[in-house]
Amino acid sequence: MASTNSWTGIGRQILDQYLQSESGAGGGDAGQMGLDVFNNGFEDEFPGDADDPVAGTYQGYSLEANRASESRPWGGSYGDRPKIHELNQPPAAQALGWRVIDFYPNRDHKSEFYRLAGTPAELRQMMQIVQATRLVTGARINFEAWFKLWENGFPDFTENRSNSNFLLSGDKQWERIKKPELRPRYREWTNSQQRADHGFRVIEYWRDRNAEASSVLLTGTDLQLINHIIQLEYEGGGATVNEKPTYLTTSRKGFPKIKLYFFENILDVEPGYRALKSELKITVMKPEWKNISNISKNDIEQLAKAVKKIFYGFVIKKGKLTCSYKNLEQGYDNWLYVRTRTEGSRVMTALVNILGHTLDRKFLKFTETDDEVGAYPIIPEEIPAFGEKIKTSRRRPIAETKFTYATLYLPGLNEPLGLVDSAGGTFKKEDKLV
Repeated sequence: MASTNSWTGIGRQILDQYLQSESGAGGGDAGQMGLDVFNNGFEDEFPGDADDPVAGTYQGYSLEANRASESRPWGGSYGDRPKIHELNQPPAAQALGWRVIDFYPNRDHKSEFYRLAGTPAELRQMMQIVQATRLVTGARINFEAWFKLWENGFPDFTENRSNSNFLLSGDKQWERIKKPELRPRYREWTNSQQRADHGFRVIEYWRDRNAEASSVLLTGTDLQLINHIIQLEYEGGGATVNEKPTYLTTSRKGFPKIKLYFFENILDVEPGYRALKSELKITVMKPEWKNISNISKNDIEQLAKAVKKIFYGFVIKKGKLTCSYKNLEQGYDNWLYVRTRTEGSRVMTALVNILGHTLDRKFLKFTETDDEVGAYPIIPEEIPAFGEKIKTSRRRPIAETKFTYATLYLPGLNEPLGLVDSAGGTFKKEDKLV
């Protein structure tokens, strides 16, 4: 590479000025580091060129690009513009040749800042990269500002609402606009310093500000909290604002419970191991059945017949894949180890069919281990103990468990009722209740 020592003329002057500014040389505070003038323009999103008597204000290609000249830098109000706080001012910075700054994307939200260090040219690049990343990823969204619009039904967004189900006025006025006492609210648990230290916040959230006992604890970044809240709002399939989401209000306490038991054939079990067991359960979510007086012997007999018809002789092919089905509204919260996804779907479908339900696949989940053989060996390890080798327990073995019996737990009774026994016998109307 050729040396620059031989440069002369305007090229030499420009190079000398650049090297002087980047090294921190020079006298005064303003402009000598090549950063101060840039900072002023950056905070306001470069509204114009004060030294250009003709152009004066920059005009963008689109109306949206003219926000700086309209005192809305970076798409926010003027008071929300960035703030650059310098930690080592000249001449101290000049002696080092680089500077340290704290970059606040919003000057009023001091918990979010980025400490940057470098030469003026490096700092100019870093600030723009940080700001551009926030805009591209959506991290610029402020939770407090979003929540104010959310709880008030987004009053600023009026376009295309004439035929909407969420009007600001009229017969179809959004419920939270019509009744402010039903609007959501939240309470912040974390302070500004904790948000800065940990990078997330914790809030207590109410869909209905009057329902003091129905709060939910939420945590995450601002974007994650917004997603949590929107999910809560529509969890019940479009429930109105004064209704709690189904999964928050569904309690299975006090309802009858059906339990189905499956056991491995003892003849198939190798010596030294115990027979495997599987268990499935259903909470019968009939409000009237919380009172045993409303349950007839005929009701119990019909349950017994349904269980026998579907599960007598039923075999679960156990394996290393975890299958779960959690539909609390209908009374299901089960998980078991199965051999394949098809097997898990088959078992859960049979289970919900007892009460005439249809499997809702959005509640059906599977979890698998990347190295199943390593995590759950087919041949369990033997360990030395008491002067001999002892077999360790089987972990998620490939095996089969067969339906053996089913019971019914009724509110108020100390002992469960037998629905179906191992021989296929079922509860009869003439049977005595325990």
